[in-house]
Amino acid sequence: MKVVVLGLSLSSSWGNGHATTFRALLRAFAARGHDILFLERDVPWYRKNRDIADPAYCRLEYYGSVEELKAWRAPIEQADAVIVGSYVPDGAEVGRYVQRTARGITAFYDIDTPVTLAKLERGDTEYLSPDLIPDYDVYLSFTGGPILERIEREYGSPAARALYCSVDSEAYPALKLPKRWDLTYLGTYSEDRQPTLERLLIEPARRLPHLRFAVAGPQYPEGIDWPDNVERIDHLPPAEHPSFYAASRYTLNVTRADMIAAGWSPSVRLFEAAACGTPVISDVWDGIGALFEPDREILLAQSTAEVIERLSESSARSAEKIGSAARARILAAHSAVHRARELETYLVDATAARRKPIAFTPKEQPVMQKDQKIALVTGGSGFIGSHICEALLAEGARVLCLDNFLTGRRENIRHLERDDRFELLDCDVIDRLPFRIRGGRTRFTHIYHLACAASPPHYQADPEHTMLTNVVGTRNMLHLAEQNGARLLLTSTSEVYGDPEVHPQSEDYRGWVSCTGPRACYDEGKRAAETLAFDYLRNARAEVRVARIFNTYGPRMRPDDGRVVSNVICQALAGEDITIYGDGAQTRSFCYVSDLVDGLIRLMDSDKAVGFPVNLGNPNELTVSDLVDRVLAMTNSRSRVIHTELPEDDPRRRKPDIGRARELLDWEPKVSLQQGLEATIAWFRQEGDIVEPWRGVAGAEGSGAERRLIQAAE
Repeated sequence: MKVVVLGLSLSSSWGNGHATTFRALLRAFAARGHDILFLERDVPWYRKNRDIADPAYCRLEYYGSVEELKAWRAPIEQADAVIVGSYVPDGAEVGRYVQRTARGITAFYDIDTPVTLAKLERGDTEYLSPDLIPDYDVYLSFTGGPILERIEREYGSPAARALYCSVDSEAYPALKLPKRWDLTYLGTYSEDRQPTLERLLIEPARRLPHLRFAVAGPQYPEGIDWPDNVERIDHLPPAEHPSFYAASRYTLNVTRADMIAAGWSPSVRLFEAAACGTPVISDVWDGIGALFEPDREILLAQSTAEVIERLSESSARSAEKIGSAARARILAAHSAVHRARELETYLVDATAARRKPIAFTPKEQPVMQKDQKIALVTGGSGFIGSHICEALLAEGARVLCLDNFLTGRRENIRHLERDDRFELLDCDVIDRLPFRIRGGRTRFTHIYHLACAASPPHYQADPEHTMLTNVVGTRNMLHLAEQNGARLLLTSTSEVYGDPEVHPQSEDYRGWVSCTGPRACYDEGKRAAETLAFDYLRNARAEVRVARIFNTYGPRMRPDDGRVVSNVICQALAGEDITIYGDGAQTRSFCYVSDLVDGLIRLMDSDKAVGFPVNLGNPNELTVSDLVDRVLAMTNSRSRVIHTELPEDDPRRRKPDIGRARELLDWEPKVSLQQGLEATIAWFRQEGDIVEPWRGVAGAEGSGAERRLIQAAE
């Protein structure tokens, strides 16, 4: 595997146990044949205290900020796995960047899990926020036991796994040295550990002045009253740890309060001391007996008196016997070699989980039919998307509707939510997809990619998001199709033809599009989306179909979308003036939504329409003035018609050549304009509460006046 690790520190063991943990684990992991890049935040504290520079087992690089981290985008994107460690500076922001960027699996490695969860409960998101946990493919934890189930149940982790700290047994040998101290402790100062250290080492030292004690580690405050027989060592480099432990008759293991409460939380120092064959006296917490057998491999103490008793009664032989048993346990179950093997298993399992079909929905799962279509519909709560979802369910498919509700409406698909084969997921396609989609929880057979605001007032309100939806969102969907082996239908648009010089427009016409105008975010975005789709097809990465949709109308149109049909109908029903941009001679070709949906499904299912776009629209062209006259007559409206200037880049003529669709799909529209307008007007009458507030204009889609109205409403 190619693995990228973003950890607190690898270069400096000063004041943290992360460095020694990563060194042991990554050395053993590299020995299994894996390629590792470690990215460390370049901070003054560790820069001044580095004790390794160029590790042989991985590449070590530095970055100064989250912005500088983007220079490493390529290896992060291309890695098979990316692991983010706890306590990384700006860790939540780093994790969010990794989840957006990585194409392989992502993992969070938590060296202080109970502390992390306590922080989250207090709203402290220093290095992890709750929303990130479900999107890490695996949550690796220094803590085992019941807390793993809690991470999955309460925080939505798809896989929480114990990856206890580890020790390089070759770097921590059992040395034969004279005993310099009777009891020692090695660890950085922590306020919540200090009372235990006071009880189990400092007070015994006061009561046993004839014995010798030592505390090694930085950051202890000046005010601590150390007895004269306690030696203080401010910093002990990892290379000197074995000799420190070998010179100790006993060493103490002290656990942080949150980790005691959680249990199953061994420290790296516990494993290091045991590897050196030094007998350990430990505080007591749930799960320690599953790691070391009490009174045979480890000694437990909760009080000063118990420590004094241990120090007073034990013979050198019994202490040596406990130390030897502890080292044997390390070599059998807790070395870095064991942890590297476990890490590899977790990463392989997480990768496989993406490809394994599992439950589609938490609802009771219906029996799946052979060859049943399992469809993802992006933009599925929108005007056209909701009709697609409805049609797919009618033909027996299972449907996952994905929408960010910027322009889609929950009301459009509420009636579908009663169906066990339908599920709704609130998500933006430009973001990293939720684990339940990208992680293989559902094995999609078809992806209908409709996500994108399609009317000018909406897509011009946030042009950057429109462009990203078309480019980044399409790339995300194509990659998902590649992973699933799914067929993808991209809904492009007649807007790729711009203000056409050729009439009618066939798929071979390359268009007359302004790349700098106010409509370019949509027009050029769709052209770029088509480019991506056909590149994936040419490189055999995904099977794609591309539809170029012409003007579509029907029930579930938004009254505020600025399209000419909805504008005219809403104004006519409200008795408002109908403002036509230009002279009304500009033409459109209107396709009823049921006809379009039929064409889209036929195109998706076609084995002939491959390698080129297909126009879908109604070739019956009419002027805007003609449309207005028809609607006024059908609604018996007394609205007046007034004219104003035509906006920039508005196309003058629009009519599809649907010869390709007729030949390859056996498709052409069946619903007449009269029938379609009657159904659409009836729907808007029924939805009268959403019609009345709208004041729009006709003849041009996306005028400045319309945009100002929408922005004011927002």
